[in-house]
Amino acid sequence: MKQIMITILFHLTMSIQSQDLDTILGDLIDTHPEIQSLNSELKSKHANAGHEATYPDPKIGVAFRNYPTRSYSLSNRAYDTPSMTGIEYSISQEIPFPGKLTLQGKASKFIEIEFLYFSRSRKNQFILEYLSQLVRLKSSEKKIMLNDMIRKTLESQKTISASTFATGNSALSKTLKLQVEGTLSQEREIELTRDKKNAIASLEYFKTDNADLTKIREADTGKYLTDKLNLIKSEKQNLKLGLIENPNYKLASIAIERAKNESKLASIMHAPDTEIFFAYMKRRNQIVTVDNGPLDYRIMDNTEYRGDLFSFGMNVRVPVWSFFSSHELKERASENTKSKAYELERNKLFLESSFDKLFITLESIEAQIELHQKRLIPELKKSLVALSSQYASGKTDLIEVLGAKIELEKAHISEEELQEKKAISILLILELTDNLIKSKGN
Repeated sequence: MKQIMITILFHLTMSIQSQDLDTILGDLIDTHPEIQSLNSELKSKHANAGHEATYPDPKIGVAFRNYPTRSYSLSNRAYDTPSMTGIEYSISQEIPFPGKLTLQGKASKFIEIEFLYFSRSRKNQFILEYLSQLVRLKSSEKKIMLNDMIRKTLESQKTISASTFATGNSALSKTLKLQVEGTLSQEREIELTRDKKNAIASLEYFKTDNADLTKIREADTGKYLTDKLNLIKSEKQNLKLGLIENPNYKLASIAIERAKNESKLASIMHAPDTEIFFAYMKRRNQIVTVDNGPLDYRIMDNTEYRGDLFSFGMNVRVPVWSFFSSHELKERASENTKSKAYELERNKLFLESSFDKLFITLESIEAQIELHQKRLIPELKKSLVALSSQYASGKTDLIEVLGAKIELEKAHISEEELQEKKAISILLILELTDNLIKSKGN
């Protein structure tokens, strides 16, 4: 009766102090640095996808040209170009092979979509880790409370056994056995305390400006798990069919499309690119010039023609050397696409297998919990009541009654461990089916 009252008081205290779990999950998604980092990275990739399809910028050049005078002639004509000096202005524009920019833009878009599904998967893992540690914390607190009751009962047994041994009514082995069980109970308490502290330390990672550790720890998982369990049981077939909406599966699916696009892009990466250019040079004005012929220095009557210069042309990159490795390029693209297709099939088989395995585990644990609640614990309670009656009539001793009480409390600990496993199984199914949170913000 005392144990039942403590359990009820524990649940009442937690329900009074508990915070709405959906609110806390929303705050974590909105404000935690890890999730904010994913969101910023996604925005960066979105911006990059828009940039990749941008046409190449033109090139503008300014150059000082100084051409040498002609040093020889095929005829006896006098030199008519003593200097060609001026400032040249040029502009050129690269023209990518048709379709290249479109494929580059698609490749970046696929990378963005891949990261979108990766971030969704990471958010699910983030929430799964938080809820799992929260479940472990609450379970360890309950088990510590029950183990403490066992330890105190064992202390009472040991005291009684030592007294009866002193009077010669009990064997020493019985007292030593109770002492060993008390030591094992202390060891169990150390283990449970360690689990609790580890859970608290893990939950510290989820602290944000809007949620301190106290608020995170006090969140009530009871209603959340009950609602999600009802969803799992009522929508089992639909959930299995909807495994293709799992972010990891979608990620593998998009990887195939990206591989196909990269295959097309690779086939034209070495295709001829064209560049057109135009250049204009304003030659330095020279009205007169000096004829410095042998022993004859005088101003020339007919100066050199001083017209401006311009040029227009086109450069084409010809895939000469890459032509000989085109077979390897095609083979690489083909095998990469096949690899992604196999990965998608493996992902599907893994998800379906994991889904069935988790449901089998959940159903088995529920059967064990039902057995505890409907048979084992009631039977142990009846045994305790019967032994208490026998003790009142002098037909048994108090040590045996306390032993029955310990067995009952151990059964409650065993049930709590099963409840913890059940909760973790529910969370794993929710993570697998992308149903941990109501609204999945991207």
